[in-house]
Amino acid sequence: MSRIYDALKKLEAERLGRTSGKNDGGNGGNGRNGGNGSGKRGWRRFFGSRKTNGHARVGVSFDLGPETEEAYHRLGTNLLLPGAAEATSTPRLIGVTASRHGEGATTTAAVFASILVRRRGGRVAVVEANLRSPSFDSVFKIARNGGFAELIQSQRPIGEIALATEVPNLFAIGCGHTDAGAPALFDSGGVGPALDQLRKHFDFVVFDLPPANVYGDTSILGPRLDAALLVIEADRTRVAEAECARRSLERVGVKLVGSVLNRRRNYIPAFIDEML
Repeated sequence: MSRIYDALKKLEAERLGRTSGKNDGGNGGNGRNGGNGSGKRGWRRFFGSRKTNGHARVGVSFDLGPETEEAYHRLGTNLLLPGAAEATSTPRLIGVTASRHGEGATTTAAVFASILVRRRGGRVAVVEANLRSPSFDSVFKIARNGGFAELIQSQRPIGEIALATEVPNLFAIGCGHTDAGAPALFDSGGVGPALDQLRKHFDFVVFDLPPANVYGDTSILGPRLDAALLVIEADRTRVAEAECARRSLERVGVKLVGSVLNRRRNYIPAFIDEML
């Protein structure tokens, strides 16, 4: 039984400035592979939490508690450890996207990056690759004075743009500024060297990508990453929207390895759920 949705519920409630409510309970996925008979990695589904609508930009809390932290560790196991029949290497550059705005991609990216630090050690960076609706300055309380755009354009070194967070060895890199526009920036020749520098300086890098069905930026940058995760909001995102995002990303070569079903509601009464 997954507790990932409990963590997202708590974190996103704090981002909205609400006090913690009672646990709604509910069952989640355990990272089963969706077989397709071809040896290709299937979709692994992980279940998220319920949250009231709204997009208040408040700092993320990383105080997850033992059960929710263990659930994220299981998420890491399913995403980072290939199956016995797969000869792929461990992905180090991981993108997190959604089909549209407000589905929880930023929170998922931040929390998963913090879990990678706790689990694997070393240095981990979470990069704001969303120039359309940047929020790292409020989520991580970092200054918006240079970031990923400046690294791509060779205007600032990593040592200046990678800023420490409250989690030791977890660094946040904001989106930065560019006059070229996001599509031109991600299609420029500086992206490859920038990603190489991130690989050299960090053990893992998690990218907060813009919504795939709204902008084409993820389709440009995503294929250059090792893997990607799709965040889906339960009871709001239509199946057709999620499928559209999946097909469009896979068509351009994005390596989608799983999805997070966020803000999941449990419609089973608690006393029945306890007996299941």
